[in-house]
Amino acid sequence: MTSNPSSPTPQWPAPGPAPSEPLDALPAAGGGFQAPPERFHTGPQDVLHTGPQDRVTGGGNAARWPTTRAPWPGPGVAPAASGPEPATGQPAAEAQPAAEPAAAPGPADPSDERLATLSYLGVPFLGPLVPLAIFLFKGRSSAYARRHAAQALDLAITTLLYSICALILGTMLALDNIVLALMVVVPLAVALWLVTLAYVIVAGSSANRGDYYSIPSWICASLAH
Repeated sequence: MTSNPSSPTPQWPAPGPAPSEPLDALPAAGGGFQAPPERFHTGPQDVLHTGPQDRVTGGGNAARWPTTRAPWPGPGVAPAASGPEPATGQPAAEAQPAAEPAAAPGPADPSDERLATLSYLGVPFLGPLVPLAIFLFKGRSSAYARRHAAQALDLAITTLLYSICALILGTMLALDNIVLALMVVVPLAVALWLVTLAYVIVAGSSANRGDYYSIPSWICASLAH
């Protein structure tokens, strides 16, 4: 039976300070462990650097870590004067100056005063013909003549409607008694004519002086404007 050869006795390092040999003096790689690489790679094209001042590249696109910080607005910094509004996206509207009050109309022309007076005087005799003609031919060039002619036309139309109603009533009464119909219709027609003449005189006098008299609506319905 062959005995095993004796194994070499391990030699322990002597106690004392560690040798101050540099790491480069270690045995080269090949017979033992491999030397660690210089950098760690996270991908085929990635290079990872630690620290806010370094860069992180990935996929070939590099982004630099911000090294400066935008200044914080202090109390003396005023906001922008104008800019787009969040809701509409349009620039803020500038302050508009207050509109000046419209100037008061001047005195009426004498010819317009005569036409306005004539429009009233024609109502008791020719009905709506005279005020209608003045309203159509002078209404665009003179606001004064147009206003008086429109009121005279309203008076003539309202009076004409009252006259038609009185004529219908007289016709219905005449079917029974002609005398009764005349006793009712004639006083109504005369009273209507006198009331119309009174308002024509008052309104015509005001128009001749350059003023305006508003006739009551019960005898002058607002029809023309």
